[in-house]
Amino acid sequence: MEFVTMMGMLGICSLEDIRSRQIRAMVIGLAGAMGVFWHLMNVRLSIWDMMGGGLVGCAVYLLSVMTGEKIGKGDAFVFMVTGIYLGLWDNVILLLLSSFLASVLAGIMVLFFHKKKTDPLPFVPCIFAGGVLLLICKGGGVF
Repeated sequence: MEFVTMMGMLGICSLEDIRSRQIRAMVIGLAGAMGVFWHLMNVRLSIWDMMGGGLVGCAVYLLSVMTGEKIGKGDAFVFMVTGIYLGLWDNVILLLLSSFLASVLAGIMVLFFHKKKTDPLPFVPCIFAGGVLLLICKGGGVF
């Protein structure tokens, strides 16, 4: 159920990011609250691992501030919530997979669709695809 909730949030946020380049805080907040609820019902991660996962989002937020929002703050909040579900190391892997997928997508957009390298790119769909890849890499087991 945790995986469905997290991927549902990523799916909704992906559509919003593509359509309007914004993500509703209500969706992220609700998914975060549900993640904490799932954790209380079924302790799968230690509180330290959940907090470490959230710190990945804090690091992305800091990067957003330092780069003048080249990376959106909404993306940082998404990583804070995925950290609740995944924990520290899986969230770091998700960040790396998402960044790799975003770079591939950016290369395709520049080469084939005549976009500039400075054009904005929705990042949450890359996080969604990274979540799917993470599931596949972990052998199909739910986290």
